Formats: sequence, C-alpha cells, structure tokens
Amino acid sequence: MKKLLQHFRRTPQAAQAAILVIAAGVLALILEIGVFHFSFFTQDPETYPETEIDLSSMDGWNGEALPLLPENATVSFDGLSVPVRSVTVRTSGPSAVLSGNIGICDEASAYKTVGAGSFQVNPGGTENTFTVRLDSHGSLSRLRINFTDGLEEPVFLLSVTLNARQPLAVSWMRLALMAAVLALLLLTLYFHLYRKDYQPDRPAHRLMNAGVLLLCLLICGGVFYAQDSEHTLLRPYPTLEEIRSPEMIVDAYMQQLDAFEKGQIELDLDVSPELEALDNPYDTGEREKKGASFHWDRAYYNGKYYSYFGLAPLFMVYYPVYWLTGMLPTTAFAGFLLSVFAVIMIFAAIQGLRRLLAPRANLLLFLIGEAAVICGSFLYLMQASSSSFYYLPLLAAAGWLGAFAALASFAFCACRSASALSPAAVSQNPAPQTASVRLSSGAASGAWKRSLLFALCGLSLVMLVLSRPNMALLAAAFAAPLFLYILFDKGLSRRQRFLESACPFLIPVLAGAAAMMYYNDIRFDSVFEFGTAYQLTESDIRWNGLSLSLHHFGSMLYHYFVESFVYTEFFPFLRFTAERCTDFGNYLYQEYSAGLFQMPLNLGIFLAAPVLLTRTHKKKNSLKKVSLACLLLGILVLGYINFLLAGIHIRYVSDLSLALSLCAFLLILEQIHFDGTRSARILYVIVLCALLLTVCRGLLVIFSNETNDVLFNNPDFYLKISRIFHG
Repeated sequence: MKKLLQHFRRTPQAAQAAILVIAAGVLALILEIGVFHFSFFTQDPETYPETEIDLSSMDGWNGEALPLLPENATVSFDGLSVPVRSVTVRTSGPSAVLSGNIGICDEASAYKTVGAGSFQVNPGGTENTFTVRLDSHGSLSRLRINFTDGLEEPVFLLSVTLNARQPLAVSWMRLALMAAVLALLLLTLYFHLYRKDYQPDRPAHRLMNAGVLLLCLLICGGVFYAQDSEHTLLRPYPTLEEIRSPEMIVDAYMQQLDAFEKGQIELDLDVSPELEALDNPYDTGEREKKGASFHWDRAYYNGKYYSYFGLAPLFMVYYPVYWLTGMLPTTAFAGFLLSVFAVIMIFAAIQGLRRLLAPRANLLLFLIGEAAVICGSFLYLMQASSSSFYYLPLLAAAGWLGAFAALASFAFCACRSASALSPAAVSQNPAPQTASVRLSSGAASGAWKRSLLFALCGLSLVMLVLSRPNMALLAAAFAAPLFLYILFDKGLSRRQRFLESACPFLIPVLAGAAAMMYYNDIRFDSVFEFGTAYQLTESDIRWNGLSLSLHHFGSMLYHYFVESFVYTEFFPFLRFTAERCTDFGNYLYQEYSAGLFQMPLNLGIFLAAPVLLTRTHKKKNSLKKVSLACLLLGILVLGYINFLLAGIHIRYVSDLSLALSLCAFLLILEQIHFDGTRSARILYVIVLCALLLTVCRGLLVIFSNETNDVLFNNPDFYLKISRIFHG
C-alpha cells in the first residue's frame, strides 16, 4: 500500500486529479446503492407479502380506475390484515404536482386513523407513481389516501400495492451530485487548496476560475430548461387582440416593441370610458367600486397607457431576436440571455475589484465565493421567476452594474499605471533613460485603453439607468471616490485627466441622459418622471414620498436585511415569507420577501468595521475606506428609498443584493485566510461553510419563489429534483 501511494504521488498532477475524480465517482456509487437503496437489500417478501388492493370493489370504480373527485379527495381501504413496510400508488389525471398524506390504522391504533407519511405526485406525467415507506405496528387494518391540495380535476388511482417489490433504481442526478461534491472534497484535501492563494497568472488557477464560470453558466441553462417542460425559445408576433388582452399583462416589453414598431410611444391599449370618467383613476378602491376596466400595472397619463419599465431588456434581447427571426423571445428565454450576460459581467467585476483592491485572496474562498456571489445576489431566483417580466429589468441591471464595476475598476487601474509612468514619477527613478522609454511606450499604449474603458463605463451607466434607474445610486456611490481621485491626481496630466478619462466617460452619460430626459418629457411632461407615479396598481403611488423616520428606517433594516425565510421539512426546505405588518401609519405594499442576511455570504459585510475603524496614512487604504463607506451608505439609502416609495418585496431587496454580496465577498477575501493560528483556521472553516450554505440557498430558491415556474410548468422535473433529497 505504501509503495502504491508513493507511485501515485510520482505521477503527474493531472493524472492524480483524474484518479481522485474516478475514486469520487466510485465512492458516490457505493453511497447511492448502499445508503439510499439500502432498503432494496432488506426487503422481506415472506414477512411482508406483496398485496395489491382490489380497487374494483370500491364505490366509484369506473371499470379502469378509482376516481377521487375534487369535492372528496380521500379514499379509505378497510378490512386489511397484513403487515406493511410500504404502499405504492399509481395515478393518472392532471399534469401538476399534487401533495397528500397517508393515514393508517394498525394494532397500536385500531380505531383512530393516524398520519404515517406524505407524498407528492404528478398524475399527468412520468412521475405519476409514488411510494411511501410505512412501518405498521403489527398488521395494517386500514389505509387512507388523502390529497391535501385543492383538486380542480379528478385524480384516478390505477393501482394501490402494499409491500411492492422495489427495484434498484439509481438516481443518476443524485449520483452525479454526490460524485461532484466528493471530487471537490478529495481534490481540495489532497492538493491543500485551502492553503494556497489565488494567483491569476498561473494557468491552473485560471482554468479553475473558468470552470466556476462555466458551472454558473450551465446552471443558467439548467434553470431555463426547468422553467418550462416545452423549453420554448420563441413565440410569434402577437395579434392586436393578444396585445390588448388582459392575459398579455405578463410581458410589457412585447407591448412596447409593438408600440415602437407602429411609430408611437404610447402602448396600443384601449382605454375604457369608465376609467376616463373616474375622479382618481389611480385609486384601486374607486376602480373596483365603479367597475372600471383597466390594464394592470401600466402607467396611465393623459388618456394613454405607457410602460414605465426600463427599456434595456428591449434593446438587449427583444429587438435583436425580432430582427434575426421575426419572432419574439419568451420571457423565460429573455431571462436566460440576460442571466448569462449578468454572470459574465459579475465575474468580470470580481476580477476588476480584486485587481483594484489587491486583496491577498485565498484560492478556495475565491473560487467558492464567486459562485456564492451569484447565488447570494438572488440571480438564479430572478431568472427562475422571469416568466414574470418584472424580473427582466432586474437581471439587466445586475449585468450592467457588474459591467460598470468591472470597467470602472480596470479604468482606475489604468490611470494608476499612467500616474506611475508620469514625468514626476520618472524624475525620481534612478534609471531615467530606461524610465523614459517605458514612459513613452506606456503613454502610447495606455491612452486609447483608458479612453475606451471610460467610454464603455459611461455606456454601462446609461444602460444601468435604462434597466433600474434607482440602482444608478449604487454605481455613483462606488465610483465617485475613484473618479474624484483621478481628477485630482497630480501624477496625471490634464490631458490624461480630462481628455482621456473624464470626457470619454461623460460623453455617453450626457448623451444618454439627454435622450432619457426627452423620452420622459414627451410621455409625462417631466424630464425626471419615468412613469412610476402613474402606474395603475395596488394604491395611488403619487402619495408615496420620502420622509425621515427612525421607525421606518428600522423596519427597512428588518425587512430588507434580517427577515427570515420560512423553513420547511421537505424540499425545497425554504420559502419566502408573506409576513404582514400594518404599523406604518398608512398602506405599504407587502409581498414575498426575505432579508439579505439569509444569504450567509452577506454577513461578511460586518468585516467592514475593522477596515473603517483602523487608521491608515496610505492613500490606497484611505481610498478603499472612502469607497467602502460610500457604497455602504448608498446601499442603506437605496434600501430606505425603495422601502418608502415601493414597499416590501424580494424584487426591491434584489436592488441591493449584488452590491452587498460583492462588497461582503471582497471583505472576506481581504481578511479571512488559512493562517497558522487555531482561531484563524476555525474562522476560515466557518466562513467556508457560510459560502457553501449561500450557494445551496441560492440554488434552492430556484424551486421556491414568487412564480414557482418549475413547480407549475415542469412538475416532472420538480419531482425528480425533490426525490434526490427524499429518496
């Protein structure tokens, strides 16, 4: 064994890694068969004989199946006398995930039916059969099957079998998941990845980083696959009746594209005379009382309907798809494309911020933390909910905020390099001839690069405003200290500060601002009104305003940061809370939500305290402190604005999620390392577990969110994932 181990260590590292991956696969297969299918080897047909219940003797038997009707979705089988280890039921009926429970009477409870198990099944799909493990005390005398969900259609029982022989059915999805986890664990322990620092110049580290990026992109594809069993990419251009139909409320971008194609700004929606006659059309109660028909959540102004949603998804996805195919993307496909863009830009932002702040990054924390940022920022939640078009501008904003952070970081680093190559710096160099050559070559190659980076940075800010205007506050809070530092850096010439930096940034920003102001003015007679004040929704938004209140600020901190998930015993183990609070002095919109600190990665933001409280005389550290303080203030201010003007909803919380996750991640990289001390190692393990937990929760919310697309649109896939955890 010792010689074999020595021979293994002499093989190339790539071969060692391959062998460890194979070993992980073998170990996963052993666990799959020996643990999850242990009951297969302990089946006892003599003690627990297989017994099929005769359904034809039951009232309601139609000759082929026993129907359970919506008004009575329960059936009981009496007069049984057999010890039971399991019950297997084959069903038929509607295509939907239906839940229920199993009740039994046995020798320990001969008169009262007691709950013994629960189940989920899709009668209209491939997952139309369920098995519930029972453990009757003695012989079973009564079996009750009850569907707890409100049935809209009958469910048919095709067969009910006690102690059915269970096949050795390996779950390949669970096997692959376990193999991947075990492979990562073995590779980490064998190669001591927890001891290494991230070095982007090393090919192996770049390859691992690319692997994490690819994994995150593959999950985007998996979410799109899971959202709809048909996996539809495109849909035909809608007719006028479809555009004006109330069912088309799910896609304001389709309506806006149609309006632009017709050469108009307003949506081609009919306005009912009853709505025009209202004293206050924005009052929900008056609309309901007087029976005025209207189009939900559209901006209504001067007798016309408008869309107040940011135009970025229209320009990024809808028009390109329409020009290429003549058709429109489904909202799920649009969400997939925007998510791919966001993931790539967030990874670019991480690289730019790491280069800007130059933390000594631990390799393992860096790689897992990248995935944790994607999951902790609710990105997959937003994509999984993209059948509701509300989430499309959020996805676009996440991508453009990531792009802005990346471009601003790289642009600042380019200016810092130019400052190091300035004549003032060269005059202090002991080798002036060499330095002057470096100065001329650096200036020639760096000018165009800086100008391009700042121009793209300005463009990304414009697109961010076209996605979610309020999130521009976060971009400004982050970049303002950096850009002011550049403007007042004496190491840069005026040409470098203004012509090569400020002007390339300001030109697209001012041009975009002028275009948006003009667009707002011709719609709402105000250059600063995007239409949110005129939306026909839950309440009259015009009454929402900013005010200073410690009570409201404390409520915002609770609902946006602290509010807990509702945790459950069964998959997906958590859901968003719909907790209601009426202690705000007036109406406040409240829906599905959870606090940002439910993603443990975000708790890393508390590491900002030692950074902000530590005195430093270095310009670099001072700039870091100012940028961090401005960004934290921006997050709190934006959260308070969202709370007062909009209310409580996971969409409003998601405005803050990416900025907070990136900030917390960078603080963790800077301050958490696997050093020699015992306390440092314990803290390292705690943080590593927090990152892994963030990844898990970020993936679970794919299956539990506002729209529940996977549950409703692809019930078979939902049940296959569920049975990974429940067998």
